[in-house]
Amino acid sequence: MTIEDARIYCLSKPHATEDMPFGDDYVAFRIGGKIFAGLPLEKPNLFVLKCDPEMFDEMVAQYSAIEQAWHWHKRLWMQIHLDDAEISSELVKYLTDQAYQLVYNKLTKKEKAELEL
Repeated sequence: MTIEDARIYCLSKPHATEDMPFGDDYVAFRIGGKIFAGLPLEKPNLFVLKCDPEMFDEMVAQYSAIEQAWHWHKRLWMQIHLDDAEISSELVKYLTDQAYQLVYNKLTKKEKAELEL
């Protein structure tokens, strides 16, 4: 999977938006104004995803191409090396779905109602 594939997949999620909150070298993907994924453009093969601590531990133990995301909260954000052969498109999509759902589930009832999911 390329970063453009990851971008397209993130934007295919209902009500997902993208912006550049940290300058022109980082694209963030949001649901309800909260970030669920990111692409650090200065590192073109990295994809950053929100995760829960249990998933983080499992993924880091299983895949050498998944590690703690640089500059993000430990065990709540993982970064994936998309150019590593052990990382399939299906895995990236699954982890993206999990990140999206994790953030969506933490939205308030009012925020969810505004999205009309």
